[in-house]
Amino acid sequence: MIKIILPVCLILAGAAGWGYFKSRESKMKRKPPKKQAVVVETISMKPGNYQSSVQVMGTVMPDRQISIKSKVSGEVIFLSSRFVQGGVMKKGETLLKLDNSDYMIEVQKAQSALDKVLSDLAIEKGSQLIAKEELKLMNEASQSVVKATDLALRRPQLAQVKAAIKSARAELEKARLSLSRTIVIVPFNALVLEKQVDLGSLVTVQGTLATLVDVDTYRVEAQVPPDRLAALRTGKDSGSVAQIYSQYSDQTWQGKLVRTTGRMSGKSRMAGVIILVSDPLGLKDKENRAPLLLDDHVNVRIMGEILENVFSISRSILRDKNTVWMYNSGVLEIKEVRLAWKEDTKVYIRSGITLGDIVITSDLSAAVKGMALQLTSGDRP
Repeated sequence: MIKIILPVCLILAGAAGWGYFKSRESKMKRKPPKKQAVVVETISMKPGNYQSSVQVMGTVMPDRQISIKSKVSGEVIFLSSRFVQGGVMKKGETLLKLDNSDYMIEVQKAQSALDKVLSDLAIEKGSQLIAKEELKLMNEASQSVVKATDLALRRPQLAQVKAAIKSARAELEKARLSLSRTIVIVPFNALVLEKQVDLGSLVTVQGTLATLVDVDTYRVEAQVPPDRLAALRTGKDSGSVAQIYSQYSDQTWQGKLVRTTGRMSGKSRMAGVIILVSDPLGLKDKENRAPLLLDDHVNVRIMGEILENVFSISRSILRDKNTVWMYNSGVLEIKEVRLAWKEDTKVYIRSGITLGDIVITSDLSAAVKGMALQLTSGDRP
């Protein structure tokens, strides 16, 4: 009897337990999983006016460079104390002098030759008077008229003497010119880039004496992206202002974008531009600033047009395909924007953003439109 009752009791107890838990399960409601908000940092957008600029690399070069060559030959007998490599000389200053002894003799000889033909002219004029008088007497003594021919009046002889005078004067002028060329004058305010002669040097005609660079103006040649040229101005007076920064000095120089080179570089396909820098050595500056050195590789910032009513953000905030991440009532919104200008560190947005929009500056590993966001304690929506 017990063997029959015990299994029945166990079955009844199991059925009662299953019914109890089944009734409890129906009363329990499942709660949906709670979304975890991502904490982000943001900035509130406000439009403004900004100076656009293009930052490029450039090379400092002479704007005017000439080789001084001798027009006469001779021995160098004088050198200016400033005629040294790296020396700065003023316009009109004497660079050097050549021995002029031979040229002074040539001037004296030419002067003597001129004096001789001038005396020949006086003699010939007297001879002409005599010829006229003789012709008059012949006509008075003869019943026939003697014709006054050019030869009889010695007109060809007079023309010959006058031609000799012109030639003598030209020779004298040539001798004086050669004498003046024994003194070599600096043609402009110059830096002595190279010195080719010294005291006692024998100079030949067309022999190189020095290489001079104009120190009133240097030029910087730089390469600019072609799509940036439209925002830049060229011209000696109205050209875009450029700031020049050297890698060896904290000194800054100001220049002007005067023109393009008219060509694009072969490899980089960039447009060449020329920037002129006035007083690159600081000779007119009382502050004794550092000089701009030739062949230096410099950083150049060329000022472009003023961008009006645009939004400025860090370039790192601009996302793929010219989009930005926006905070909108606790969720992520992705907006496409139209750029007005792009620089190395900043971009300027023309449209796609309005005043008061909240742009996310944080990086998100997986940005999905509509994802839950939470501002940091310091930010306000």
